[in-house]
Amino acid sequence: MTETAASSRTILVLGATSAVAIAFARQACEQGQPTFILAGRNEARLNEIRTDLVARGACDTSSIVVGDLGDPVAVPGLCAQVFEFAEQIDDALLAYGVLGDQADQQSSSDTLKSLMDVNLTSAAMWCEMLATHFEQQGQGRLAVIGSVAGDRGRQSNYLYGATKAALERVCEGMAHRFAGQKDIVITIVKPGFIDTPMTDHIEGKGGPLWATPEKVAGVIHKAMDSRRVRVYAPWIWRWILLIVRSLPVPIMHKTKM
Repeated sequence: MTETAASSRTILVLGATSAVAIAFARQACEQGQPTFILAGRNEARLNEIRTDLVARGACDTSSIVVGDLGDPVAVPGLCAQVFEFAEQIDDALLAYGVLGDQADQQSSSDTLKSLMDVNLTSAAMWCEMLATHFEQQGQGRLAVIGSVAGDRGRQSNYLYGATKAALERVCEGMAHRFAGQKDIVITIVKPGFIDTPMTDHIEGKGGPLWATPEKVAGVIHKAMDSRRVRVYAPWIWRWILLIVRSLPVPIMHKTKM
């Protein structure tokens, strides 16, 4: 993307307080002077991020939308607020989600429903509303953060993985829907381990399977620019998951993944 093109773009960031979202937005500022709509639950933090981005070159008309993005009931109203700030959305990043605890999800129907509402139902609603908007304006790019956990059901996180697998099918279908429209891009980004506060409970961080938020953000920008439908971050996960998906069921069932 040229600097001129980047400078005139309006970018919606859903889940703007996440580490990857912040890195993505900061990198977008290096390409020009975009206008941001930053959406999330923490108003004070959103204002801090907006101030930081404006200082890095973002347009000072950048705005925030405060609300629970993962609540399906709230999504239509929040989407309406987004379009009050901008008639046209050029780029969007869906970066919110919850990991949760597999044992809690197995034992509590309320916890399981919340996981599905946040990671799948609300996310699919945002995707479809943005897809309709892109179709009406004739252009737009959407990147959605999925997960390698969606590639195969594993005992450790199959419920979380199921939400990410289903969301990937939504994005994959939308990309197929717009395959004949070169100016509409739908990308699913599949990180492995990301060094963020969400993974602070995991021991032994580091190594080739881990990525920084900045690294993942760079992958997202490159994938959108090259019109990729699916991309792993870092790339090594593509080959790891190819092996995992290829394991025969009897062998898979002997593992403790």
